[in-house]
Amino acid sequence: MESLESKVNGYLHGNARARKVNEACGPFHIGFDANNTNPFLNYAVPESRASVTEQDIAALVSAFEKRGRTPRLEFAPDGAPGVAEALLAAGFEVQQRLPFMIVTAAELVGPAPVDGVEVVVLDASASDEELRGVALAQREAFEDSGEPQDDADFTDDVAGLRAAVESGKFAVLARGAAGTAGAGVPMGGGTCGVAIAGTTEVGGIATRPGFRRRGIGAALTAALTRQLVDVVGLECVWLSPAGPDQERLYGTVGYRSLGEMLFIWKPVAEQL
Repeated sequence: MESLESKVNGYLHGNARARKVNEACGPFHIGFDANNTNPFLNYAVPESRASVTEQDIAALVSAFEKRGRTPRLEFAPDGAPGVAEALLAAGFEVQQRLPFMIVTAAELVGPAPVDGVEVVVLDASASDEELRGVALAQREAFEDSGEPQDDADFTDDVAGLRAAVESGKFAVLARGAAGTAGAGVPMGGGTCGVAIAGTTEVGGIATRPGFRRRGIGAALTAALTRQLVDVVGLECVWLSPAGPDQERLYGTVGYRSLGEMLFIWKPVAEQL
């Protein structure tokens, strides 16, 4: 039976294959950004349970260098045993390690109702107003501007979310419940990736500063995950917590720590 770590790595591998510019390279698949050399936008993922040779790694490095990109990978090392060790032996360096959490249908708890709050899962039938609410929550939560964003222009954000839900992804919105003083007011939002290899990633869970400490983040996470495991039928769903507070929040709805995501690269030596 395929391990959950392998499923997560399979998701990452499938995402690389789905990039607009991508290239198979032995047991690896590389996703490139044709217009941007930023290493975080150009990376490879090994196949789950891949067997990697020195020749495979040399070919991978060459494929990056031919496009003027820094050789870099993102993957779940426990889902591709031995690959990290082979890369380190070939001169790669660990750039970052990020923990990830996972939940199955049997483990998921909730969503629990939050007084005065309505949580809705959005698909291709979502209105622009609903998608704008998600974008508003994410911008206020993640941009650290300290300023309310109610009057900001969200045209591009809504267009991006519209393309996402029309491609089969989902978003989730928390808003004031009907009959309350804040009826319809956006309070929080979140998104997820497309389903690949029986799983997907939940991300961008955001609560606007004025509505925190009410359980909205947990309700958003649980509602979106419930859609994915019960309606879509995924075996598991995963996410990466930003820190201990988020890890505790996701734990309240059944997510558990499983492993880590490894970012590893081979930076170009500085010219002397």
